[in-house]
Amino acid sequence: MKLKPEEKPEEKKNIELLSPGPHEMVFNDGIGVIKNYMSKDWCDILIQAFEMYNDKKLKKSVFLDTYEVSASIDGEQQFEKGSLGRKDEGLFLEVADGGLAANTNMIIGGGFDMYCKEYKGVIDSSDPLSSWTVKLQKTQAGGGYHQWHCEDGAFIYRDRVLTWMIYLNDIPYENGGATEFLHQKCSFQPTKGTIVFWPATYTHMHRGGFLTGDIPKYIATGWFLREPGNVTNRLITESLGQPVPDTYLNGEQRS
Repeated sequence: MKLKPEEKPEEKKNIELLSPGPHEMVFNDGIGVIKNYMSKDWCDILIQAFEMYNDKKLKKSVFLDTYEVSASIDGEQQFEKGSLGRKDEGLFLEVADGGLAANTNMIIGGGFDMYCKEYKGVIDSSDPLSSWTVKLQKTQAGGGYHQWHCEDGAFIYRDRVLTWMIYLNDIPYENGGATEFLHQKCSFQPTKGTIVFWPATYTHMHRGGFLTGDIPKYIATGWFLREPGNVTNRLITESLGQPVPDTYLNGEQRS
C-alpha cells in the first residue's frame, strides 16, 4: 500500500528498560532502594504480561511432555490459615515468557551491581550469585502476605542470599499495601519503578501490609542464589546474544 504524500509511516516506539535517571541507591541497614529505576513502559509491559498469561493459566511442557510446570501460583494455598496468612496471585515469568524474563533480569543485574558496591561481601570471596526467577505478583484489595517471614526460611530456599522486588504500579498511601520490615522498623509504599534489595535471611523479617481500595498491587520479585559456577548468568546472556567471558562475574571483571 502506497502512502499519500502527507502521510508518514508510524514510528515504532523504542521501549527503554530503565527510566532516564539519575539512579541512586539509598541504604538503610542492609536494605537498598532505587526510586524510579525501571521504566514506566516496562512496568506496564510486565503487568500486561501477567494479565495475559495468568488468564490463560499457561503450562509449559518439559522433557517431551513427561510432566508440566505451571506458570501460575495461588498464594492463598501456602498457609493453613488461607487468606488470613496470604492472599495473592503469582506468575513465574521465566516459565511463561523467557524473553521478557531475560530482559527483566538485565534490569535486576544493574541494581545488583550498585548494591554490591556498598556490600562487597555479597560477592567477594564467595561462590557466584545468580537471579533467574522473575515472579510477577498481583494482590487485590483485602489481600497481601500478612505473616512475618524471611526468604530463606525453608530448607528448599536455603541458597537464597539476596531478595529483590520492583513495584510495578503506584498505590496511594491511604490504601495500605506497604512492605514492612520488622527489625529495621521501616516500610516502603509501592511507587512505580522503585526497586528494593535486602538480605534473604532472618535479620530482615518482613510482610505485606493489608491492601484496601480499588487498585490492585503489582510487583516483580525474585532472589539471588549461590550456584557452583557462573552458569545461569551465562545462559541468560547467551540467550540474548550477548555472551559474557568467563573472566566476568556478577558484572565485574575478575582475574
